[in-house]
Amino acid sequence: MSLTTLALDASATLICVSLSILLYKNTTGAGAAGCTRPQGYILQNEVSHARLLPTESANAFTYPTLALLVSLDALESHALDLGSGWIFGYGGLWGRLVGLRPNPYLMTSSKPCTIRSKLEAILRQRGLLNLTETFQDAWMMTMPSFIGHEGINPLTVYFCYQSNAFWVTILEIHNTFGESHIHVLQVNQNEDDEPSAGYDHQWTFPREFHVSPFNDRSGYYTISVKNPSHPPMPASLAAHLPCQAPKPSVRVHLYTESESDSLSLGPLKLTALLRPTSATPLTASRLVFALAQAPFSLLITFPRIAFVAWKLHYQKRLDVFLRPEPLPGAKVRSSSPSLSKHQLSTPAGGVRWLNEGLLESIARRRVEEFLKQRVQETGINVTLIATDPSIPRLSFSSSLTTSPSLIISYLSPRIFTILFESPSAKHAFLLGESEGIFQPSSRDLFLSIFTPSTPSSGSSIPGWLQRIRLRSMPRSLTLSAPNSHFLDGDSVLGIIQSSMLLYSFNFLSRFEKWIFQVSRARIVEGQEPWKQWDRASARSNNGPSLTKLLPRINTIGSVRREPQGI
Repeated sequence: MSLTTLALDASATLICVSLSILLYKNTTGAGAAGCTRPQGYILQNEVSHARLLPTESANAFTYPTLALLVSLDALESHALDLGSGWIFGYGGLWGRLVGLRPNPYLMTSSKPCTIRSKLEAILRQRGLLNLTETFQDAWMMTMPSFIGHEGINPLTVYFCYQSNAFWVTILEIHNTFGESHIHVLQVNQNEDDEPSAGYDHQWTFPREFHVSPFNDRSGYYTISVKNPSHPPMPASLAAHLPCQAPKPSVRVHLYTESESDSLSLGPLKLTALLRPTSATPLTASRLVFALAQAPFSLLITFPRIAFVAWKLHYQKRLDVFLRPEPLPGAKVRSSSPSLSKHQLSTPAGGVRWLNEGLLESIARRRVEEFLKQRVQETGINVTLIATDPSIPRLSFSSSLTTSPSLIISYLSPRIFTILFESPSAKHAFLLGESEGIFQPSSRDLFLSIFTPSTPSSGSSIPGWLQRIRLRSMPRSLTLSAPNSHFLDGDSVLGIIQSSMLLYSFNFLSRFEKWIFQVSRARIVEGQEPWKQWDRASARSNNGPSLTKLLPRINTIGSVRREPQGI
């Protein structure tokens, strides 16, 4: 940590202590005399995690966190701003001690929008609201920014209300890669028969999102929710409600798949609990005092996560599952008798993806320029559809009145680097299929589009570029490749750029492998990114090497490697 950062943290602590002393006379204000129902609360939470499987890698920890529980309407109307927005404010990142803003939450948007408008869009997409409907209000439980720092927010919970009744819970899960996933849980819809003791509602559904690098995406979540004690309403309208601070809590149980039936729950693998130990009205004095008591609580979420990851990997011997691409939202149903009560119907899915990298952006522009010309040559219309809703679909249409259409759905911008790195269209199709990155509507149309009828050039330089691509191919992969590549072009500038891109890809692949070797980090066997073409070859040949390259399937969803296996 730099001296500048230390000085900033020390200054923030002194400011918090000074302000808490100056504002102490207000601590007996709101909520002390009589019964009030503020629209915002400061939560002192206790977060507990316990990993039970594999038993040799069992681990548990508990730590305190600071969070806010705020009325969404009051937040976005600036009714909760404190100290003219300098102590707490909504809408910006800088110029305030503590704050919240719409950008980090839910899906990304190219236009300014509110958190409420994002929630309404999600609820409409899932058929819970029509175009003219809205919800009454929502409690939002989240960790705010502190002195301009927005740390990882592992879980944000929205408790939505209609007609003063608790209606929908939306869980927004964030991982350390910057991706987000939501679960929309409606009251009295697909709930478990009886919630666990101490909770008001409970749902069970398949796990879909990559959170921990030491778990795959198999298994089932059981989410238990304790409601806030009352909806977020002005005190003048809530006189009939109980006079108590809302203390919602959320418990997550992760079950493995049953050994006999993958659609049935197996043993309990992991449990996590988010529980408020205290809830005080959100006032300037109380907020500053809470920060003075624990000035670093909003800054150390990532260091805590990193320490636990180090312990699980190097001490508990759990191998790393590399990050898979987030899945699009979908309703998953099951006819399994053991889970028929749950119906496994949870409108869930990704809402935030990783941004496109520089090399991916360059490769994408190459693909776009190629397709603009290629659709005219072939008469095939092409549409590229990303699962990330913030990325507009790309459509390329031929001038013919009647043309076949090729639709390519993709999970990641990695589709463009696959097309660029692969020696041929057949190689690209095989790698995209084996890695699960994209899915064309027609294999034949895909090969027709990305296999030009005549090579762009017969010179030795394009052949040299192809040889660079072919260096990564295992000998077991027997697909033929043309002398030139459809994305290289004929111009000197294009060839230079292609060579720089290919050398960059090769360097990054070797550097990634070197980092893992130097750090003695262990990836689940067969999932190493530098073995992508080995996996593709095994899929193509369907030979004995397939079982050696892919990780052993187990119902635990974690892989422990003993020291002698390093």
